[in-house]
Amino acid sequence: MTVALVLVSHSAALARGVAELAGQMAPSVTILAAGGGDDGGLGTSFDLISDALQRADNPDGTVVLYDLGSAVLTTETAVEFLDPQHADRITVVDAPLVEGTIAGAVTAEGSGDRAAVAASARSAIGSFGAPPSGGAAAEQVAAGDTGAGETGAPSGGTGAHQDDADIPAGIPDSADVEVVNPLGLHARPAAELARSLAGTSATVRIGRPGGPAVDLRSVLGVVGLAVRGGDDVRINVWGPDAILVLGRLVKLIRGGFGEIAHHHRAAAVVTRPEPSARMVDGMVTATAGSPGRAIGPLARLDALPETLPATADPAPRTGRDRDVEEHRLDSAIAAAAKTLAGQGEFGQAHAALVADPKLRALTEQKLERGAPAAWWDTVVQISRELEASDDELIASRGIDLREAGIAVLGELGVHLDRIPDDVRGAVVLAGELGPAEIPELVGRGAVAAVLATGSTTAHAVIVARGLGLPMVIRSGDVLRSVATGTTLVVDGDTGTVLVDPPREQRDQIIASIVEQAAVAERLRGEARRPVVLAGGRQVLVAANVGSVADAIAAVDNGADGIGLLRTELLVLDRDEYPDEDVQTANLVEILHPMGDRPVVIRALDVGGDKPLATLDVDARRNGFLGVRGLRFLLENPEILRTQLRAICRASFGHHVSVMAPMVTVPHEAKQWREAVASAVDSLRADRLEFAVPEQVGIMVEVPAAALAADGFAGLVDFFSVGSNDLTSYTMAADRTEPGVADLLDPGSIAIRRLLEQLCAAAAAARIPVAVCGEMAGMDAFAVDLVRLGVGELSMAPARIPQIKALLRETLGGPAGVAAGEATDAEE
Repeated sequence: MTVALVLVSHSAALARGVAELAGQMAPSVTILAAGGGDDGGLGTSFDLISDALQRADNPDGTVVLYDLGSAVLTTETAVEFLDPQHADRITVVDAPLVEGTIAGAVTAEGSGDRAAVAASARSAIGSFGAPPSGGAAAEQVAAGDTGAGETGAPSGGTGAHQDDADIPAGIPDSADVEVVNPLGLHARPAAELARSLAGTSATVRIGRPGGPAVDLRSVLGVVGLAVRGGDDVRINVWGPDAILVLGRLVKLIRGGFGEIAHHHRAAAVVTRPEPSARMVDGMVTATAGSPGRAIGPLARLDALPETLPATADPAPRTGRDRDVEEHRLDSAIAAAAKTLAGQGEFGQAHAALVADPKLRALTEQKLERGAPAAWWDTVVQISRELEASDDELIASRGIDLREAGIAVLGELGVHLDRIPDDVRGAVVLAGELGPAEIPELVGRGAVAAVLATGSTTAHAVIVARGLGLPMVIRSGDVLRSVATGTTLVVDGDTGTVLVDPPREQRDQIIASIVEQAAVAERLRGEARRPVVLAGGRQVLVAANVGSVADAIAAVDNGADGIGLLRTELLVLDRDEYPDEDVQTANLVEILHPMGDRPVVIRALDVGGDKPLATLDVDARRNGFLGVRGLRFLLENPEILRTQLRAICRASFGHHVSVMAPMVTVPHEAKQWREAVASAVDSLRADRLEFAVPEQVGIMVEVPAAALAADGFAGLVDFFSVGSNDLTSYTMAADRTEPGVADLLDPGSIAIRRLLEQLCAAAAAARIPVAVCGEMAGMDAFAVDLVRLGVGELSMAPARIPQIKALLRETLGGPAGVAAGEATDAEE
């Protein structure tokens, strides 16, 4: 197998031509063209690029070349949506499309690795490039290794400075640790670090070795350090529980905060570009934010106020009592933080922002003006300082702080809402948007958004992608003179905005958008029908989910059910491990959208590459070859019992099965089944409403289980292959270690033989086989798995329509039930 190439061009013909030319010189290299827009015209397509990346994926990796700037933005967006392990195997190269492709393909043909292919492509312009320099990380000024005397604040001036007088006397417990998640200590990881100090009296400071250090409880201060993946940080801890706290923090950082924890490469600081949009003949060329195309009248959103009007505060303005105002402020911060913490990942990061002690301290100095005015003045001040950073990631947190600050204002009786009640059909123009404003815009009918500033890593842009709201960013002030109500055509794929097109062109665009929507709707409609093969066998195409949003996406994309509900994702960001009632409520939320579709819930999979801060999970003892998965649960029976009871309680009214992770020998499967029965008996004794799991199965992730599958007959109702771990264990290759990535080939002879033996043994024992690992959603393997006898494929929701269509087309079965009939799940 060789490195594959994907060519992204605004012209479909150009991409195909270059691929054909390079293919003549490198016949064994996979070269895929992803040119043109969805309609075949000029432009770039998120879907076409995503499909090409999926088809090109292989253990040797993929190199992507592109023609124009907006193409790389669409490509980067597509890469962001891939599984982290897949994204690791992709290198996007800035090189001449024709010459770079030929040079790279020739190197790939000669068995060059991904780095060599990328270097050859770059050499077409006479330079192999260089890593980025400068930016916030490069500009940190070394202050010397001053130990307990380290001081300093980030240059952004976020108020995170801590004086020497605030540091306890004595020598701290300290450690240097590498930050492994690529984006480093941005808002969410910084918030998680701050939350981990709850219940301790320790004083903790963090910074680069020999550089400025800040109070770890100051989320803004930590974000302002601009620490990126690959950077080392020094943690100093003072206090009676210093060793315990230090160990906890080191574990969190090394665990990667649930992000792409296996990255050990340095992530470059992203220098924020100035908006450079221009308008030529009514076409604004800016930056792609969120893919999609829409047309509608321009509606402007006012900027958030810099100061609050005197009439904003409902409290009396005479005779201010500082104690009263301080109490109002503290109560509002606490209430807002509690509300925000329950609003998912971004909400939790916002909760930590409003609870930042430095933010509170600066506000206290201004309380004579009243709590609302003092608070908002501080929020605006610090937001401006963040937004002034040259680091794009830090700058994009300014709007996050303002939005989080609005939540506190609401608790103080001051409500800021700049979105009109009805923007139905409109293209909204704003300087910047917060992530919570995106769902409001969608809910009130907006069809697209254009931002004057913004960044591709901004939380609002990420939310817009998830909700399918087309967005163009960094438009600057070129639309300032365009009248409200003027028709705009927004293309989030190319980063362009067409202003007031002629009637004929407008009608063509509307027709094209309507046609695209109809095609997408038709494909989703077809995906809702089951896949029935020529011989009458039905293949379930299910979804891997870990949240309510995933479950909704699964239904929208035609999933026949859930083949893998990852329960560990429900507890990953918790401050404390949830009890039975909380786990039940969380599962009920996910099961609700599924109706009576079948759902397979996997018991907690802890250990290996899934550290969990709220449980006692040691990186070595609970590592890949240690006490992980079911081994951990059997060693902690109360955790297992609590979860099984929660699953059974949440399952009432649904079709739910359960499976255990990391099962090696039949004796473990027997213990697993006994644990399920015991949990059911306890619920009966407590006279609680519940449902018995319809089937009890196991994950096949260990070669020993696959090779001795017949030994599980009578103990399990189904097998579900976790192809990622199965490949890793078979090839003795840690899937978090890039140095052995070339061995992780799910198409290898060894994996093929394992699957053949497993399916044969399962068929003899009449045990159904499912596959829920990455290969289930890959075009290259899905059909072959079904031919082996696999009866269920479970994958990311977005892959379901394509895999269903592929199975029908390749295996020659009917499209499923007749168009006028409804499946059981739809009734």
